[in-house]
Amino acid sequence: MIEVPGWVVLNFYTSFILILLLVFQNKTSWLQSGRKYSAILVCTLVLLICETVGRIGEHNPDRLLLLARIFYYLIFLLDPVDILFAVSYIDCWMARESSVYRRNFKIAFQSFALVNAVAVTISVALNLRWFFYFEDGIYYRGEYFMIRAALLMLFIILLLVYSIVFRNDFMSEYKNMILFLPIMALGGALLQIFLSNIDMTYAGIALGCVVIFFFFQSNDVNIDYLTGVLNRRGLDIKLDEKIKNSQINGKDFSAIMMDIDNFKTINDTFGHEEGDWAIKQMADILADAFDGAMIGRFGGDEFCVVSDIISKDEIEERLGEVRARLAALKRKKGWDPDVGVSCGYEIYNHRKNITREQFTENIDTLMYSEKQEHHGK
Repeated sequence: MIEVPGWVVLNFYTSFILILLLVFQNKTSWLQSGRKYSAILVCTLVLLICETVGRIGEHNPDRLLLLARIFYYLIFLLDPVDILFAVSYIDCWMARESSVYRRNFKIAFQSFALVNAVAVTISVALNLRWFFYFEDGIYYRGEYFMIRAALLMLFIILLLVYSIVFRNDFMSEYKNMILFLPIMALGGALLQIFLSNIDMTYAGIALGCVVIFFFFQSNDVNIDYLTGVLNRRGLDIKLDEKIKNSQINGKDFSAIMMDIDNFKTINDTFGHEEGDWAIKQMADILADAFDGAMIGRFGGDEFCVVSDIISKDEIEERLGEVRARLAALKRKKGWDPDVGVSCGYEIYNHRKNITREQFTENIDTLMYSEKQEHHGK
């Protein structure tokens, strides 16, 4: 009977879970949070592959020692980056108003990742043996290995501290469940201390990702099935919350309604599959142009963007970027020359205390006014 090492079994199942999550989460990949979630999954999967290949090389030094050197270097290089992706993901569920207070935490995370990358690369390139080295085909820990390990542990603890200190900045429905990611990562790192032959850190991160995935999947009713952005129901809920916070905190915001002009010509000329692709591309363009904003699809080819931007000049600049990217796409795909975008936007004034229905109706009216102008031309 063949005895399979415990690390092989754990790495296999952890990798399998991460691959499944990557496959099934692509529904929300058009959202900013979906992209950052994917970055955690991909980085953790890469680290698992590096750890697996590195161990294989370590156990076969006569033939595969070079693989062990290369992939262990990648592990030491990317370990902090995985946690940095987690910081970025957690941050996208927090209110943007208080982001200035979180900047120092993020700078500390980024600085550690950068310093680590430089130090590890110098150590390997000059064979300084600071963190790890091989001698006679045997793996050894370097003189600064434990210092780096302690800093990495501190790095993971700070991720949990970051989530707790700024807990009140989380959007209300995510306050509790988002903490599972740093808690599980820390639990895996602590287990790693006692189970040195099995890498529990990546398994902990993977389990945290599983919990988050199933929690957010339970909110699927608020996600548009085609684009992965918010649907009409989800957007209404977010707008209600945004208006309530605006009236309490006196923080104004903007909302932009937009519609693709002559969208029907895409369906009529190229088919509905091309039309669906165009809708997805529009969601992608909006997510890039209005980074951090709430993007929603009202239905058909109509979208809404809710943003903290209250400068009309900046809104016009972002809309110019949207129009330019759509125009470039139109030329590339050979769509009708009249395909474009009609927009209407308004800054929500917390002093007026208007309802969501009144606010969206005003913006909708402005959008259709511009649409009539475009059709008139």
